[in-house]
Amino acid sequence: MSDGTRPAAGKDTGEGQRSLDDALKARIRDTYAALRANTPGFTTRRAQSQMIGVASRALGSSGGVGVVEAPTGVGKSLGYLTAGVPIALAAKKKLVISTGTVALQSQLVERDLPAFLKATGIQASVALAKGRTRYLCTRNVAELQGTAPAQESMFGDEGALYDRPLSPADATLANRLARLFTDNQWNGDLDAAPEAVGPALRGRITTNAAGCAGRKCSYANQCPVLKARTAVREAQIVVTNHALLLSTLALGDNENGQPLIAAPGEMLLVLDEGHHVAGVAIDQGAARLPLDDMGRRTSRLQTLIAATYRLVDKETIAKLHPNEAIELAVSVSRQLKAFQGLLEAAWTPDPSEREPQWRAPNGRLPADWSVPIEALADDTRSLLNWVSAAAPLVGKAKQDDATKERVQRNLGMALELVQAQYDLWAGWRREDPDGAPPMARWITRDRDGDLVLHCSPVSAAQVLRQLLWKEVDSVLMTSATLTGGNGFTALAIDTGLPEHAETVTLESPFDLPRQAQLVVPKFPAAPDDREGHPKEVARYLVRELDWGKGSMVLFTSRWKMEKVADLLPVTQRNRVLVQGEGNKSQIIGEHLRRIAAGEGSVLFGLNSFGEGLDLPGEACTTVVITQVPFAVPTDPQTATLSEWLESRGHNAFNLIAIPHALRTLTQFAGRLIRTSTDTGRVIILDSRLLSRRYGRQIIDALPPFARVIG
Repeated sequence: MSDGTRPAAGKDTGEGQRSLDDALKARIRDTYAALRANTPGFTTRRAQSQMIGVASRALGSSGGVGVVEAPTGVGKSLGYLTAGVPIALAAKKKLVISTGTVALQSQLVERDLPAFLKATGIQASVALAKGRTRYLCTRNVAELQGTAPAQESMFGDEGALYDRPLSPADATLANRLARLFTDNQWNGDLDAAPEAVGPALRGRITTNAAGCAGRKCSYANQCPVLKARTAVREAQIVVTNHALLLSTLALGDNENGQPLIAAPGEMLLVLDEGHHVAGVAIDQGAARLPLDDMGRRTSRLQTLIAATYRLVDKETIAKLHPNEAIELAVSVSRQLKAFQGLLEAAWTPDPSEREPQWRAPNGRLPADWSVPIEALADDTRSLLNWVSAAAPLVGKAKQDDATKERVQRNLGMALELVQAQYDLWAGWRREDPDGAPPMARWITRDRDGDLVLHCSPVSAAQVLRQLLWKEVDSVLMTSATLTGGNGFTALAIDTGLPEHAETVTLESPFDLPRQAQLVVPKFPAAPDDREGHPKEVARYLVRELDWGKGSMVLFTSRWKMEKVADLLPVTQRNRVLVQGEGNKSQIIGEHLRRIAAGEGSVLFGLNSFGEGLDLPGEACTTVVITQVPFAVPTDPQTATLSEWLESRGHNAFNLIAIPHALRTLTQFAGRLIRTSTDTGRVIILDSRLLSRRYGRQIIDALPPFARVIG
């Protein structure tokens, strides 16, 4: 990787290779001048100018890759927009901005982008790209309301794959949402729904790609998804999220031959909140299979299979006759049950464990499991082929009524169901390549007693090499937390960052040593003291917090957070707002109301409160971090990767645990100083920072606040 002193080298892309020429540099300079002149209160910041330079070199060249660690106050979004928008328009490519949180997506679409375009006078269309399950499916709601044409009774009252009918409350809410949509009082975006929509209802009023009839649906003219997707395809600037971005790149998601966002080669990509990208890639490569539940659902495919053959009027689908396809589903269901019996005989969870787990050492499963795993993988693959072939045939069927649409929707659900099974078996039977980390493979038991099988990659490097660095035209990654205390080494390992990437760490524009203190007191209890640590945290907070101002206390576990809240005296407890005691926006709103009224308020939160919240001034004058947020060592992915690294002579704690902890700690600390006038303290109540060898390394790598240690 380069050290920030030279531009990224472009890939050899043949004809049409771009480079950052003098005309483009002039256009970027003019854009910045207009932004500066027409933005009230604009402050010129050296770090922001440096970021514009890196973004220009990365996005202005074919194959360019830039990585910028930019702390709070740099103005990251205006930095990459100043470079990215004029480059994209000049190159006639699409600028895609991908974020890790809904909050930043909203900020970009509703505030940053409109302000930037207004100030610079640039004309460009903007759209927000989200997954299908973020939007109302008008066809499904019509079915629930009974306003769709009469259905055949072949699915029964619950539909082919649903476990249970909707609760009365969810059914009532579905009707209210439908009325609001019909009356044009709501656009069908579930993130902007007037009431919170739970998972059970969301699954019933949304549709996945395979279950969607697209333009052929009788409700297509009203469809929020189709309207949103049209806007995305036509937009010159698209804001999306990492999960949707990676899934569309992996699947080549398209409709009518057009990619959902843009073809990789036509995409100039900005990965904001880039520290989330590796985790999202790992999650997307993971698979989960609850054995008993999947066995029951697979057995119920028989009815859907029979209905499909009747509808398409074909003797075979995927070379299977109706009785063969039905027998295949029955066989898979039986094998799942038999495998469950095998596992129950091999593993007896400890009754004292709250979350029982068995993990395959080094990712290697017992040899005597291989035969049933191979059989299930082969038969599930055949069943997946059948569902994949059946769905488009139903879409082309001459019959055009509610029965066809319902079969198509259920085939979409079936495709998800069978794909999940195949992904698990493929991950369990695959040979891990030499020289690469193995897959993590493990088993848990859920609250209902069902055995749940899991597999997951432990590194995102290979996935991101294939999807991003080799395919997308050019990429800029940015975040306030990328280095993790040892330069960009850990990030490069995690993400497979190309050697030619330009990597830069920018300085904070704030006077951090003057504005804030980092306090690490001699704390009487270690975090692993289950009873003692919460008691001492509660005592410290009562004694040391300024209860008349705004503070935030961050935890790594919900149990400890709630325990400390319960230990507080009534007077202090009444000033605490605990994450989970209402939705996030309500809690933050109440916190700000109390601060404005001079009442004082303390937020208790977990990781999601430690990132992305903007609480300037009196809203947050103290951030208390109750312990260093190391990755859980028993986490299957972490444990498997650690085994692999240790087997190759590396120190897994230094390569995994410390960088992860530092990135998270830096995010947490970033809640404190949001403007040049903010002041306050970051307090870490973890005695290990004073007693362990790694403590000084972590303290030294944190932002340069004034130190009060011991």
